[in-house]
Amino acid sequence: MSRPSLVIVINALDTGGAERTCIELARHLQADYRIEVVALLIGGRAEQDLRSLGVEATVPSPSTSLLGRVRFGWRLAGMLRRKKPDAVLTFLYVADLIGGVLARILVPRCRVFWNVRCNVPARRHVSFATHCASRVNGLLSRIVPTGIVYCSPLAQVQHEAIGFRGRRNYVVENSAAAVPFSFDPRKRTAFRNERLNLRDERADEYVFLFVGRFDPVKRVDQYIEACARLQGRCSRNLVFVLAGRGMERGNPVVAAAVDAAGPGARFELLGHLPDPQAVYSAADCLVVTSESEGSPNVVYEAMATRLPTVIWATVGTEAIEGWGIHRLETRRMEDLVDLMERLATAGAPVVSERLDRQEVAVPSEHPLVTFYKKLLPSAEEPQERCSSSASPGR
Repeated sequence: MSRPSLVIVINALDTGGAERTCIELARHLQADYRIEVVALLIGGRAEQDLRSLGVEATVPSPSTSLLGRVRFGWRLAGMLRRKKPDAVLTFLYVADLIGGVLARILVPRCRVFWNVRCNVPARRHVSFATHCASRVNGLLSRIVPTGIVYCSPLAQVQHEAIGFRGRRNYVVENSAAAVPFSFDPRKRTAFRNERLNLRDERADEYVFLFVGRFDPVKRVDQYIEACARLQGRCSRNLVFVLAGRGMERGNPVVAAAVDAAGPGARFELLGHLPDPQAVYSAADCLVVTSESEGSPNVVYEAMATRLPTVIWATVGTEAIEGWGIHRLETRRMEDLVDLMERLATAGAPVVSERLDRQEVAVPSEHPLVTFYKKLLPSAEEPQERCSSSASPGR
């Protein structure tokens, strides 16, 4: 009996949390399913990673014309009609809308699952198209998806407040236990030497880290402001690292904010890094300044590497607890700077502390992988497995 067909539709295949999740799903499910991943907008690093796994990845041509987009939409429709997938998984609002509606119309018996991996973003933080798609999805959520998979109870509550009403709802949160790496002292030394030009582990050096794509909700501007204020108050040799898509000198907004911080603070703009383990190992403290997070991978990756973490009253992180987590309850800049100063003054944890990962289990598969292995149809029992193995939310 042939393997069931699974199509994953996502906005882009570049870098980001949704893309990493997509890669993990493909990596762990390809033995049991015929998988094709479709990006609606652009390809990139994740596209290459998928193809290296032997997974088919379809992306539009570089053309950004309306006609080019329409043609790609027809191409996606034709692919769905031809393949008649057993299940379609979608990530991000526009993909939920386009991929979900096409699958429901063209393959009525197909199981469609929307993966909502964020809180409801404020209007000022998203494009008009994304805002509209999220509201239209609320209206369509009663008829298009077989189920909606939220990243947290808060994400479910917020989306239901704007009209989401799935026939079946699930909550699958990210986890530190699923992070596939831990602290590596050799990578710490190499990264600090080669990328940060810190040639030895001097007692007065301390590295703060910001990780995230360039997005208004991440509030990188406030991280930069806090670092600038801290620089004049701490006697240590401080290094302020920014990593993630768009965190580079070529981004005029980030570059201007760093320049405005003054010549005294040392900022390192590293952009997207293919090896996150190295930068987490090299840093001494992660600072999370986002206004809102669904189920933040950066915090779980810091926990996996036992990296002390400052969370600046980020909505959606209230229940996260663990070694090295310092959560501020209000978004007062002075409180953030004070906490960063205290941690820098105390110094970095010794290597032996970060090597001890007893609180975090041996890395396991991503929670969504486990979830879909139980929920999706198999070659042996395509109907029964999907209808009886899931544990719906409220």
